[in-house]
Amino acid sequence: MAELLSIAKLMSKVPEIKAIIGDQKPEYCYQCAKCTSGCTAAKVVPEYKPHEIVAAVKMGMIEEIMKSGILWACSECWKCSEYCPQDVAPVEVVLALKNIAVKMGYRPPEALVEMVKNAIETGYMQGIMEVMTNEFEFVDRDSLGLPKLERPPNMEQRRAALMRFFGVVMK
Repeated sequence: MAELLSIAKLMSKVPEIKAIIGDQKPEYCYQCAKCTSGCTAAKVVPEYKPHEIVAAVKMGMIEEIMKSGILWACSECWKCSEYCPQDVAPVEVVLALKNIAVKMGYRPPEALVEMVKNAIETGYMQGIMEVMTNEFEFVDRDSLGLPKLERPPNMEQRRAALMRFFGVVMK
């Protein structure tokens, strides 16, 4: 009986996902895998397959997806939407799942949180760093004669947008 209640609880998230993604229809996916074939993240993270995530949502396996952490591999390039012959837009399903995951207390990987912190503070995904030469000496931008990095334009607007989007995971 507890297993049936758990399944009902998971299935109750499907309407929530559909409410977030709007007109997208994950139930139209017929698993052609065209989305995965065009996915930039799938080329780097072989375990990441947008068509399988959509299939898992259709089966109500939402918590399993969230526990796996695979959602955070999506680079949100939207190629899956371009490749989908059914206009399913797997990226919208993944974005909805990310939002629900954060609401349920799942945290993105620490590396992603650090990248967001850097972007909020400096405007860049990665902080300025020293690199090692072939002679095993550390050099920085100044010692290489490179120009100082300027903050991106409209930094306050960017910071506000990032905080709206990532503010929950920054706590």
